[in-house]
This record gives sequence, C-alpha cells and structure tokens, in this order.
Amino acid sequence: MGIVSAFVVFAVTWFLALYCLLPVRIRSQEEAGDIVPEGSMTGAPSNPNLGIKMIGATIISAIITGIAYYLINNRIVTLETVDRLLG
Repeated sequence: MGIVSAFVVFAVTWFLALYCLLPVRIRSQEEAGDIVPEGSMTGAPSNPNLGIKMIGATIISAIITGIAYYLINNRIVTLETVDRLLG
C-alpha cells in the first residue's frame, strides 16, 4: 500500500467515523434548558463537542488504516482473494 492509498483509506474512514460519532451524546437546546436565541431551532445541539468527536474519529480511522496496511502489505488480502470472494 502506497502513501496515497493509505491517505485515501484514512480520509474515507475518518469522515465515516465522524459521521457515526456526530449523534452521540447530543442534547438539544430545549432539553438542556438553554435559552433558545431568536432564529435558532430548538432542536439545535446545545454543546456538540466537535473537538472530542474529531479526536475519536482520528483514533478510529488510524486503527482501521493500520489494519488495512497490515493486511495488504503482508498479502493476506490481495486482488485475487477479493475476486474469489466477490465472484
């Protein structure tokens, strides 16, 4: 696996992990008891904790990229095995 392939796997898994983590532990402004400003939706997140979620997405995608790198470089998964599995 080259550096470009590793970066692509990392980028795709990072965004996928981030989108999976976004709804975790979200409380709306209404549920949190915050004052909802004029023009804001009551269902908007009170505190989305994006920094923590980005760090979590980075850790998850680094692990997945490491596993993919190991499997491809040790020839555990090759194009022939994928072709055989998918027919």
